[in-house]
Amino acid sequence: MTHRKQAVVLIHGLFGSLNDPKILAEFDQVEVHAPDLIGYGALSQQETAGIDLLAQAEHVAKYILDAGIEQAHIVGHSVGGAIAVLLADRFPELVASLISVEGNLTIKDAFWSAELASMPIEKVEEIVAGYRHAPSDWFASAGVPITEWTSRLATSWLSNQPATTIKAQASAVVEATKPNSYLQTLSRLIDSGLAVSLIAGSRSPDGWDVPEWLTRTCTMRINIADTGHLMMAESPARFSSAIQTCVAYNRPTGHNVVS
Repeated sequence: MTHRKQAVVLIHGLFGSLNDPKILAEFDQVEVHAPDLIGYGALSQQETAGIDLLAQAEHVAKYILDAGIEQAHIVGHSVGGAIAVLLADRFPELVASLISVEGNLTIKDAFWSAELASMPIEKVEEIVAGYRHAPSDWFASAGVPITEWTSRLATSWLSNQPATTIKAQASAVVEATKPNSYLQTLSRLIDSGLAVSLIAGSRSPDGWDVPEWLTRTCTMRINIADTGHLMMAESPARFSSAIQTCVAYNRPTGHNVVS
């Protein structure tokens, strides 16, 4: 029996990158990749005006192909969760499973993105500049304990993209999750037999707008103990362990586990 080359592909959220050595080092059971989205990191100078999440999904699909990955376990955090859904729908042959880590499911999840999208760019720049002035305070407000590493990570995340990218990406996720067709796409993916798992920080699941039918039909649901929305910064080990558990349990739907 021939096994196709598989790997985990992490899709980051509105701010920052998951391509941090301390985060990636915890993935000891699977190959892991954390590409920059358009407008972020090495691609921060690329034009993002008018970009939509499908373009970001196509960008990640190209990364998967270029990396020689035949099938990817797609992990999307926050805004990245919405991109992951679109990628799985458009490129099913590339996707072994879908893992949404507090991924934006409805416009309620994208409330902060909706606010940023409606602001003039000058206001977004002012907000981002305020975060950059006190990066540790920004992380602490999300419940992340401040250490030498998390302080560096916060600074890195805030410098990873310009304010124009933040505004463009915020607008894109609002447009993607506003229509009912978005959740219908996710439902169709589950009906197709794709393994779809949900991961949340234990402090934040009540604020995640997960439809009852999705909780019932997802392959696995894990709440990571003692963490919130930025669980990868609070505990890289628990973050990677939850993802690797979902990957190992990659079976058809109907095996709902909560921990």
